[in-house]
Amino acid sequence: MWSGGKDSTAMVHLVLGVDPSIPVFSQFDDCDWPEKRPYMERVADSQGWEFIPVEPGFSVWDAVQHHKVGVENICEVGHPITRDAFIRPLKAATKAVGCDGVFLGLRAAESSARKKNFGQRRHVYRIGDGTWRCCPLSTWSTNDVFAYLVANEVEINPCYFQNSICSPEEIRLSWALPTVGWKGRDIEHIRRYYPAQFRRLREIGVQ
Repeated sequence: MWSGGKDSTAMVHLVLGVDPSIPVFSQFDDCDWPEKRPYMERVADSQGWEFIPVEPGFSVWDAVQHHKVGVENICEVGHPITRDAFIRPLKAATKAVGCDGVFLGLRAAESSARKKNFGQRRHVYRIGDGTWRCCPLSTWSTNDVFAYLVANEVEINPCYFQNSICSPEEIRLSWALPTVGWKGRDIEHIRRYYPAQFRRLREIGVQ
């Protein structure tokens, strides 16, 4: 599963270095950061990767307007937007090609939930539906990931550097929308560097 973020990019490079035949899936929708698809296409071309694009079949932007953006954590696994726009389409796509499980670029240090999950399940585990999950970067630090990408000459997503609000180590890429946990800095980041997105947020009442 390749999101275009630093962790998943390092994970894909690592995994395909072991077995280049493993299929790579990437989710796209109309709330992506502007750099996402062009960046991923450049990296795929330079690294010789092929990825399978997956889309939800509906406008995530339209769905977002029915939620309290910046108050609700729409990136939570159980949130309807994440479930319907991200998890279900990717699950259907992997099932269609007969995948037994997925590799994920999740790191334990990113959240208390991921730390707990790693403590209980370690790097490889099976979930309730019987499919496998493998998180090879679980014990890596943010600096480990950036160092790996630089050492292997893999381009880093420009979103990490197009701001002066947060350091690259603090940024977690998801949808180009405010997310819980940035204490308002993400709105300032969007206002400064993505004015068109900021205007759209104002139109639906996000302050």
